[in-house]
Amino acid sequence: MPSAEIELKLLLPGANAADIEDRLRGLAVLARRKAQTQWLWNRYYDTAEASLRTQRSALRLRCVSDAPWQPSPRGPVPKGKWIQTFKSAGTSLGGLSTRGEWESEQASGALDERALRETPWRQMDPRGELFAALRPCFDTRSRRTTWQLRRYQGAWIEVALDVGDIVAGEQSQPVLELELELKQGPAESLFALAHTIAQTIAVLPCDASKAERGYNLALGQRLRPRSAKAIALPPDATPLHAAQASLADAYEQITRNLAGLLHADDPELVHQARVGWRRWRSAGWLFSPWTGPMPDTADLKPLLIALGQMRDLDVLQIETLATWLPRFVEGDALRRRPAQRVVAQVAQAQAAQRERVRASLCSPPTGAALLRLAHALVEIAEAARANGATGAPRKAEKRKAKKHGKAGERHNQAKGTPWATARMATVRTQLERTLKASNQPDASTTLIHRARLKAKRARYAAEMLHDVLPPHSGVKLARRATAIQTRVGQDRDMQQAIALLQAMEVDARLIGFLQGVRAGRAASA
Repeated sequence: MPSAEIELKLLLPGANAADIEDRLRGLAVLARRKAQTQWLWNRYYDTAEASLRTQRSALRLRCVSDAPWQPSPRGPVPKGKWIQTFKSAGTSLGGLSTRGEWESEQASGALDERALRETPWRQMDPRGELFAALRPCFDTRSRRTTWQLRRYQGAWIEVALDVGDIVAGEQSQPVLELELELKQGPAESLFALAHTIAQTIAVLPCDASKAERGYNLALGQRLRPRSAKAIALPPDATPLHAAQASLADAYEQITRNLAGLLHADDPELVHQARVGWRRWRSAGWLFSPWTGPMPDTADLKPLLIALGQMRDLDVLQIETLATWLPRFVEGDALRRRPAQRVVAQVAQAQAAQRERVRASLCSPPTGAALLRLAHALVEIAEAARANGATGAPRKAEKRKAKKHGKAGERHNQAKGTPWATARMATVRTQLERTLKASNQPDASTTLIHRARLKAKRARYAAEMLHDVLPPHSGVKLARRATAIQTRVGQDRDMQQAIALLQAMEVDARLIGFLQGVRAGRAASA
């Protein structure tokens, strides 16, 4: 039977698989609920070309057993209840995912094409060629503990704790996560429950499914850094519609990269998490006349500081030292040893700082703050739906377009959406005012840095509103803002690198060399 699966996925950073179930059982909201434990074995299928993944769909066979078992790739399949599940492409907002789901019980561990005939599969595979090309891709194996909250703030919610592994060939990856699935009632109740759990247990909202992680494992890929995506808006988008799209992309950029940082050391994960946060802040300001203020984020400050310090060390290693250390050593054998020593010192500092970042992610207040952002995002989406996802053109514009046909339509597009054009004018005015002040001879470092932040805000705003601005107007401002950001940023990065190296008490000759580089840049600017 078809159904809409609505769930909130929560990773459990820092949790111990051995005692997390007991910790959950001890929560007041779950203490009096009867828990059920089952063992799940899922096998996902796709073609060699990953056709289902391309269409953001999934097909799996699940065996549900009340007793533990150890499935083996060459041994017998597990014994239990078999369920075939087809999931269609869905949507995700603030970690809250919604997608179509069709389940059918099977007599054995084999796919049944007949059970797919009354699902969207029929449109995907009218001649059965896709089904014939299916093959096993990866497995997930877990112990699932569930609690049924049938009367929780007007809703029926299933709480599911999964502890296990994703397995693809010889590769495996641990699974430790909580899923809150809305069986009936308002989505508001999911967030209320999540907030209650997050008061004492660290959580990280993340919409990356087990299937997505399984594909990455099968293909030898980790969770790659998530960069910003282009915001696609219709010409008549309302401010709330644009706010939802912009904030949703920024939120996903934040949480996806934070999830990657739990297990990977890629500096780009840090960079993109910070970019996502700046885009969230910029979008919150940009759309504040319509959305009101965003939730309090004071609890995110320890994480944001840790990420900033991590990024400074990464830039020091990847950019400053990689560029200038060879020139510092060039032709002087006596400088090689201090150069090697500083590389080791920076690597040691990076390792220690990564642990601080992860410690911040394992703090319950961090997860609670991220949940507040997700909740606000869902509320904005609901407000956008209540007021109409897109706005109707003004009557005068409708008459002009009807009178002049396509020429009138092009005329309206050339003007851009009135609210977006007006808001962008405010952004431009603020940037010009700050730049004028920062270009004065006596401008402080703080003021210059503020100009850089305003330039970033202007660039993000131009990118978010690109589709509803007059042609090229946002592009020009974005290019100018990028140039300002780059120029000021290079000096700031060098200044920060020198400060970090001074704190490490590295060889004074290297400090003097970098100070000379900075002075030379300033003289030629």
